[in-house]
Amino acid sequence: MSPRDVASRALDRREGAAAIAARAWRWFQGTLGGRFVEAWFELRVIERALALASKLFIAILPLSILVTAIVSGQAFGDELVSRFGLTGGGASAARELFAAPAQVQASIGLLGVVILTSSILSFAGALQRMYLDSWRLDPSAGAARTRLLWLAGLLVWVTLLSIAHETAEGWDAPALSWLLAVVGGGAFFLWTPYVLLGRRVRPRRLLPTALATGVALGVLAVGSDLVMPELVTHNTARYGLIGFTFSLVSWLFSGAVLVVSAAILGALLDRAGAAGPRSAAA
Repeated sequence: MSPRDVASRALDRREGAAAIAARAWRWFQGTLGGRFVEAWFELRVIERALALASKLFIAILPLSILVTAIVSGQAFGDELVSRFGLTGGGASAARELFAAPAQVQASIGLLGVVILTSSILSFAGALQRMYLDSWRLDPSAGAARTRLLWLAGLLVWVTLLSIAHETAEGWDAPALSWLLAVVGGGAFFLWTPYVLLGRRVRPRRLLPTALATGVALGVLAVGSDLVMPELVTHNTARYGLIGFTFSLVSWLFSGAVLVVSAAILGALLDRAGAAGPRSAAA
């Protein structure tokens, strides 16, 4: 066999493999998984998650510190130590980084409340844009009003979650904490897109989004118990207090990725369910 024949057969094999790969990719694009991957990149999940994590750090985290200090009278550092099972340097960094409840309550002022409220509303705006893009909807009138309503619901949810988590800790029931993360997260993220989408999507259609988000937050809770103690200890030992902050931001980013991914999956499941009856009718 001449070298030309060998080269021709090799080229034929490559072209055949490329054709098979192209057919497989076209088939995958038509599946739910393919549409999810396409939407995942189209909506720039990593970029959105980074933005949401940064806003979580400057908005929702201070709110959690404030609610913890007022509701339970416990230092937020102690809450993190208990939540993530921190020991050694990680536990010391958590307690050193966050003020005692008395200091938190004494530092509350009008300017601080205004800044905190503005930060939370900015986070709500980013979350609202994410849901609008996932559901392919245009912004509706009264966006400021819906964000204020969401803020009120957030305050109630954070307060109830803090009380429930403290109760679960008193019973020494980690499984109950995971269950609360799933149920509480699912309920809150059924209400959240309903409000932020301007009540244009019925709650029944948002159930896949709520279920996916609840499961994702449950996975985050379990994963946090497995990963965070070692991660926080390692980063704190290597970088000091800033290492603890890096770990916390990484955790917030992971949660944001899961929430955005769950929103995309919920919207895709709704569209797939809507397309099914139309296909059957045709």
